[in-house]
Amino acid sequence: MSADPVTLAIVSTAISAAGTYSQMQAQKSANKARIQSYETEKKYNQLKGLQDSNDVLEEARRKRKQNLAIVAGSGYSDTSRSFLSTQTEIDRIAQKDINNIKINTLRGESKLDSAIYTTRVMGKAQEFGAYANIAASGFKTAAYAKSYKANPKGGQYDLSNTNKMDDN
Repeated sequence: MSADPVTLAIVSTAISAAGTYSQMQAQKSANKARIQSYETEKKYNQLKGLQDSNDVLEEARRKRKQNLAIVAGSGYSDTSRSFLSTQTEIDRIAQKDINNIKINTLRGESKLDSAIYTTRVMGKAQEFGAYANIAASGFKTAAYAKSYKANPKGGQYDLSNTNKMDDN
């Protein structure tokens, strides 16, 4: 089986383009899966923050009830300054803990949003690069075909013409 060099170059470029396109599709699928993983991690992060906040509120309720039981058992009034001060301090600490949980949850979400954005941008850049690579291969093959047609004997690698140029 024999084929001219231009046909072989075109076949080679077509195979290379198909391979590049296939790699690009695989990368797009991988990026989509990675983004889905980040989205799932965000949901887990939000749920964990909500659970932690609920745990803090439950612990604060338990401490307020204990404080009330201590005051009731010792004969103090539930309107005493000591009782109210302790209840207020329990609420203040709980609110501070909840705010810290919210900050940490938002920080985690921000990191995941950044990772999602980066994955999307890099995916677009890789896709553009793959298309540019396919186009460059096409232009290179077209240039080779043109040079081969201009000199069908040896194509672009024919060195017999270089001596003629040197003699001039």
